[in-house]
Amino acid sequence: MLAHQGGWDELLIAGAVVLVLLGISRLRRRRAKPPPHEVPESVCAFCGAALDPSETRCPSCGFRRSEAEP
Repeated sequence: MLAHQGGWDELLIAGAVVLVLLGISRLRRRRAKPPPHEVPESVCAFCGAALDPSETRCPSCGFRRSEAEP
């Protein structure tokens, strides 16, 4: 392959292999990301019970609404 010059060339080859594998892994994770799950504001995101706009917690399970919701 390359002439032996202190071992730095072998380190570069091993580093390139690691970078390629990390890149492939990142691309696979990015493509496999599920679409964001949208829950209506009037439904509990945890149990699906109906919520009033004035409630901060679900009366059925006690799950707290996210901060983005009023």
